Amino acid sequence: METVPLIGLSVWLIAKIFVLIALGLYIVFAAVIVKQVNLMIKTIKVGFEAPIKLVAWGHLLFALGIFVVATIIL
Repeated sequence: METVPLIGLSVWLIAKIFVLIALGLYIVFAAVIVKQVNLMIKTIKVGFEAPIKLVAWGHLLFALGIFVVATIIL
């Protein structure tokens, strides 16, 4: 493993930390999507609110699952 001379950490460790931070930000993005979908459903009634809400929640669960898998693998 190569280390960064100034801080003495592995390059791969730094890359793994950045990947986990990026995935954490993606979870926040997915949570914002769920909130926006809920606000949209309260505002506009179009008749297919359940599938839209299901997709938004599925997206959030997928993002959480990817974070957990990445944490285990990395």
